[in-house]
Amino acid sequence: MNEHDDLPVLLLLLTISVVGPVIAVRLKLPTPILLMVAGIGLGPAGLGALRPIPTVSFLSEFGFLLLMFMAGMEIDFDGIRAAGRSALLLPGLIVVGVFGGALAMGAFAGLGAVEILAISAMSVGMPLAVLKETRHDALPLGKHVMLVASIGEFATILAVTGLEVASSGGTTWAMLFRVAKVGLLFLVSASLIRYARAFVWWHPEPFARLIEHQDVAELGVRVGLVIMLAFVAVAALTGVEPILGAFIGGALVGFVLRQKHALEAKIGALGNGLFIPVFFVVVGMRFEVAALDGAAIRTALFLSLLLGLTRILPSLLFARRGTPLRERAAAGALLSAPLTLVVAIGTIGRDLGLLQGGQQASLVLVAMLVSIAFPILFRVLAGAAPASEAVT
Repeated sequence: MNEHDDLPVLLLLLTISVVGPVIAVRLKLPTPILLMVAGIGLGPAGLGALRPIPTVSFLSEFGFLLLMFMAGMEIDFDGIRAAGRSALLLPGLIVVGVFGGALAMGAFAGLGAVEILAISAMSVGMPLAVLKETRHDALPLGKHVMLVASIGEFATILAVTGLEVASSGGTTWAMLFRVAKVGLLFLVSASLIRYARAFVWWHPEPFARLIEHQDVAELGVRVGLVIMLAFVAVAALTGVEPILGAFIGGALVGFVLRQKHALEAKIGALGNGLFIPVFFVVVGMRFEVAALDGAAIRTALFLSLLLGLTRILPSLLFARRGTPLRERAAAGALLSAPLTLVVAIGTIGRDLGLLQGGQQASLVLVAMLVSIAFPILFRVLAGAAPASEAVT
């Protein structure tokens, strides 16, 4: 095959990444969902215009890593620090309630470990986008949701790591050795993050260029990618999922750099401009439509219901005194849209051999359903943000 035969596929991918967001805005759908639908329609299960080639696989895997790196950067460390330990009690209880409820409901329903992890997954990406769009991000409701989502996303990544270690098999000693390596990775990462933060605090000048809005060389983006790949390599050496390394690398950058917003925007432009759209299109390409029978659809609907219940019930129970019931339910609804992590968990579960084609297809369908239904429910429950407060 001529190397130029890949160019039409790459051109089509880029065209989808350009046209997809425009159509998604008009249809009022999350862009990742429309990209996955495009991948299904144009992939092997549809027209066959898109096919798996090494270049596309690389772009997709790199987009997956960038997605997790950006997830680490999105954690609201400033909000967590500003809230103080006492203010973290209720968000922490909600996260515990979500994971405990998912485990109890999943065990009662006879779900597998990957499915239980999927219905307990929490992420920052979708809630942050909806809060900014509705101008609730500066209100107490938005800050509460972001605190819960940040803690929950970190807990989800830990749970994914635990699942990967537990499913790797081998003797008890081999498993204990893997756990020790993961623990060492976290210990070294925590120490590095702590000392890097202190160094930047006392010596800010050398790092000023990393967060500049105008930098022809875009040194901050290059350093960010080096940090991401370095942590990915370390994670691979310890025998755990590379996404853990990418996530820790993003958390390092987000925690150490106090003025991270310019760098976050630039890395987001790089990821969302090419690599991340390709990842979602490839998820659609690999979607096994034939495996999505009636039973798989019913499973997806059931899992979506469980996912919502595990968020809304703890949000109703654990809230500040005086918080209206409608606002509590709105927070739970918005936390029920972990699109990227549900897709990621399905991908990892398939790679680990813990999911069949129909099960992964159900999880992808769950990600689509909850990312459409629950943000709409949030908008209905939360209402419009007061103009005088939304701009604060």
